[in-house]
Amino acid sequence: MIIAEKNMYMTKNKDNIIANTSSSQHALLEPDENMNMVGDENEFEMMQGRLTRGGRELKVVSIVGMGGIGKTTLANKIYSDPFIMSHFDIRGNVTVSQEYCREYVLLGLLSSVSGMSSHEFYEQQDDGELAEQLQKLLKGRRYLVVIDDIWTRETWDDIQLCFPDCNNGSRILMTTRNMDVAKYASSGNTTPYQMSLLDFKRSWNLLHTKVFDKESCVSHEFKEIGKQIALKCGGLPLAITVIAGVLSKIGKSLGEWQSVAENVSSVVSTDVDVQCMQVLALSYHHLPQHLKPCFLYFAIFPEDEVIFVDKLMELWVVEGFLKAEETKSVEQVAEKCLNDLIDRSLISIHNLSFDEKLESCQMHDVTRELCLREARNVNFVNVIREENDQNPYSQSMCFSSKSRGRISIQLINMPDDRVIEEKLSRYPNTVISSIICFRMLWSMPKLLCFKLLRVLDLALVKCGAFPNGIIDLIHLRYLALSLSPGVERYLGEEIPSSIDIPLSISSLCYLQTLILNLPHSKGYQQREKKYPLILPSEILTMMQLRYLLLDWNYFRFHEPTEKRLVLRNLQCLSGWNPWYCTKFVFRLFPNLRKLQICGVKEDYCSCTDPYDFRDLDQLEELEFHLYYSFLPVCPFFLKSTPSDYLRFTERERPSLTLPTVYYFQPLVLPPVDAFPQNLKKLSFSMTFLRWKDMSIVGQLPKLEALKLEYRACIGEEWEVVEEGFPCLKFLCLEDLNLEYWKASGDHFPCLERLFLEECRFLDSIPRDFADITTLALIDIRRCAESVGSSAKHIQQDIEENYAGSIEVHIRDPVKRGDDLKMPYKPN
Repeated sequence: MIIAEKNMYMTKNKDNIIANTSSSQHALLEPDENMNMVGDENEFEMMQGRLTRGGRELKVVSIVGMGGIGKTTLANKIYSDPFIMSHFDIRGNVTVSQEYCREYVLLGLLSSVSGMSSHEFYEQQDDGELAEQLQKLLKGRRYLVVIDDIWTRETWDDIQLCFPDCNNGSRILMTTRNMDVAKYASSGNTTPYQMSLLDFKRSWNLLHTKVFDKESCVSHEFKEIGKQIALKCGGLPLAITVIAGVLSKIGKSLGEWQSVAENVSSVVSTDVDVQCMQVLALSYHHLPQHLKPCFLYFAIFPEDEVIFVDKLMELWVVEGFLKAEETKSVEQVAEKCLNDLIDRSLISIHNLSFDEKLESCQMHDVTRELCLREARNVNFVNVIREENDQNPYSQSMCFSSKSRGRISIQLINMPDDRVIEEKLSRYPNTVISSIICFRMLWSMPKLLCFKLLRVLDLALVKCGAFPNGIIDLIHLRYLALSLSPGVERYLGEEIPSSIDIPLSISSLCYLQTLILNLPHSKGYQQREKKYPLILPSEILTMMQLRYLLLDWNYFRFHEPTEKRLVLRNLQCLSGWNPWYCTKFVFRLFPNLRKLQICGVKEDYCSCTDPYDFRDLDQLEELEFHLYYSFLPVCPFFLKSTPSDYLRFTERERPSLTLPTVYYFQPLVLPPVDAFPQNLKKLSFSMTFLRWKDMSIVGQLPKLEALKLEYRACIGEEWEVVEEGFPCLKFLCLEDLNLEYWKASGDHFPCLERLFLEECRFLDSIPRDFADITTLALIDIRRCAESVGSSAKHIQQDIEENYAGSIEVHIRDPVKRGDDLKMPYKPN
């Protein structure tokens, strides 16, 4: 979805830095099926028993083993097991990693346990309040918490008091490479489980499944070479999996297989860690040349970072790694490169969106060590970290005048400006092409002195105003900023031509990606999030723009008439104000593929000619989002357009005696023929539609994915009209007030995946969904127990009546009506 994409570039990027957690909305936390062979059923059942038996006191159960042996895979398999899910009242998980930060771990656990964004907790004043909040969530409930990749005793000492012992059988499952840490945490009440390397039989089975699983007949010669390779991998699952990725890509050339076998044999070492790294290095050296910089680019990201693929691929493009091909756009080339790295097991999938699109990815920490080492060898990136960083591959490197270096700022603790200035002074300003900040900074000392910058990502740097020095960075291709809006100074007065971005922004003529975000961070006053950006229309003269991602904004907009202003390269436009959703404006973006429309209720209600999308022939994804209407200011216009007479006034505070809904008006949908006819994905959030409006949506001829979240529709009953949704494959309903859903299988004849999340008042899924022969998955989270029961009945009916199979996932069920029900009644 586009809102997710926008957040990916903006606040959601920070969310994952904060959380560092492997759980997410549609990441089902299920291990790779092939990797299930890493451990046997006896191992799994033994760990399951340790967690569910053995007394009522709180216990720490540890899994110990070297990097790449499968600790996280086993932990995730246990965490996702239906029996485990039903045994514990509440679950949470977090990845600690070598770069431990207490605040990030607490935020990650709070987010995972509660199912809420970490932003909901980020306004807490200190770690103590976060720890107290976590204790309150866990207290009195039987909980399972998975703490993945913990490195030191001190880390355990720092967080263990957050876990109350309520004498109810709660458990903590920990993974670590260090047996001493595991024994220390368990305090003698349980024996840590030491994972062992695979024997030859299991090594060969794993390799065979990865390489030959889809082939009915494999020649004896290939099997024999494969067995040699499996034996030489030393029983380490990660090494076997990565080498399998190499074999699957080189095809069935006996000579090439023999060469791989010889190379693996040449790196045999008595030190398994060394051998694993050398085996992984073979996979890197077998990469085609165009994939090597794409792989090395992962060295820019912090350890255990959740990497959003749209941002990653856009960075590849602006860095110049990829070019469009005769039959493929540059975006399609980037997607193929990423899939190639995944197929080679160098990168793993972290999360799929509800419509099965790859949303985020991760890199195993052992593979990351290889990536850092190879990046260091070619002066690819320099990581700025604390001086006590123990990873030898992430220390400072010297750039030659011939290389084009990159700087990744990953300081965990808020540094003094002088510290960063000293670190930056080590690099000549003629060779740095990219600076990406992954940790929050209060200013940007010396960051603008590198005049050849192509990438400048300061989304986590607090800019009080637009830094004028940016205008001199004429080579920029990618710019991300967080700005504090200046509109507060002009309440009740006419707004000048532009108060947040200078008109000279258009001089950045090579810019392809522009991201302008409002600040969201601890320590900032709430009001600084509640004012819009006022932007110059000169932004719309930047001909190379491909991605334009904005927070709440208004343009000092003069409708252009010159043909040269048509932005033919623009692919994604996020945060576009409803005021500018006119036929004339959309003609400027003929190749737009993704569009997110955002505004306050005045923006939606005051439009005279809204939502004429007919000229957007290429548009495939569309989202409507209404900003929260209790913001402290609202716009008013002295003419019929906001072009020349834009002003803001203080908003009247809402009365506490009236229901929330009376401050909103339902979004009015355009007629079906005004929608783009090639639209495939549609999302609504806080739009207060009536359920009968879905009859318009159902008529869209190519619509495959629909998401309705957080007050997208109001009303207790959704009775689907006769025409239904003939082409819909993916449906997600999240945080809605829906109680009764009346529909049959005929209304959704092509539905494949159904996601229901936090629909706490929904009674059940229509029983006739058992007649949808295409249905493959029902995923339910934080819904009433009766919804889960109806899904199980559907599953049983499909199996009995159609001899088919369907996956049903039920997580964190609640009693129907657990929360106070809001009286959503439209005006």
